[in-house]
Amino acid sequence: MKISNSILFIVFFAVVVASCKPSVPSQYIQPDELEAILYDYHLAGGMALGVNSSERNYNDRLYRLAVLKKYGVTEEEFDSSMVYYMRHTERLHEIAKRVEDRMNNEARAVGADVYDEGDSELVVGDTASIWRGESNMVLIPSEPYNYHSFVITPDTSFHQGDRIILKFNAQFLYQDGMRDGVAMLAVRFKNDSVGTRMMHMSSANRYTLEVTDAQQRGIREIRGFFFLSRDANATATTLKVMIINNIQMLRFHEKKKETPTLPSDSTKVTQPADSARRLPPPPPDSHPDEASQPEEIPKPPSSRH
Repeated sequence: MKISNSILFIVFFAVVVASCKPSVPSQYIQPDELEAILYDYHLAGGMALGVNSSERNYNDRLYRLAVLKKYGVTEEEFDSSMVYYMRHTERLHEIAKRVEDRMNNEARAVGADVYDEGDSELVVGDTASIWRGESNMVLIPSEPYNYHSFVITPDTSFHQGDRIILKFNAQFLYQDGMRDGVAMLAVRFKNDSVGTRMMHMSSANRYTLEVTDAQQRGIREIRGFFFLSRDANATATTLKVMIINNIQMLRFHEKKKETPTLPSDSTKVTQPADSARRLPPPPPDSHPDEASQPEEIPKPPSSRH
């Protein structure tokens, strides 16, 4: 089969362009190693998330210093590398996307679609997981990598009065600046009214947003987003990463309580005729009808003599 010269030129041009892509200077952490460090940073943040809140910041820093020690990287080397990567946000986004893919693969391997211990009260009703996206994402404060939206269309399993619950973990890998992540959950009902919940996140924690169809209108659509704000007063060349992981969305339908049914006439229990209360026989000197009359309320004594 004869290959035309034009096809050979296109292939040659693509190879040349790929080979001309500038590599990361050797004085900085290379992409593969930075990916491994950021992934272990995520694991360290998860361990810090599980400790007492008063000790969380201390443990977070302690665990992350242990990660740098594991890879033989000093804080100065890490900081200078992040200055480079924050100036080349496309490269940082590629690394963050690989970290995100790795987290999602790990989550799928262990079964990510599970309920938290805190969701145990939901199982008394009809509860279903309705999240269909990836359970983890990594955002950096540079467009378009600072925003992730989602849309969910209800199916026939939805009912009037359903409650929609969005749960997720947020972690921040920040060297300086104000942390400001935003999560929003919006539910459009069948009469086109909308119920919304919005939350700002600034610390590593487990967060929950909830919207209920309290008016029994039925749900037409569910929308929302995760967003990482930029801090205009902070240095633009230091590490700023928000990791959203263990995302769950639950549709909860409370089962109606059954009302007790009254027995039908055919099942009513009747008392025997001889169990009815009988009046005592009248005294001999009184009229028989007088015994059945109710006792009169005593009147006050008369003042007449």
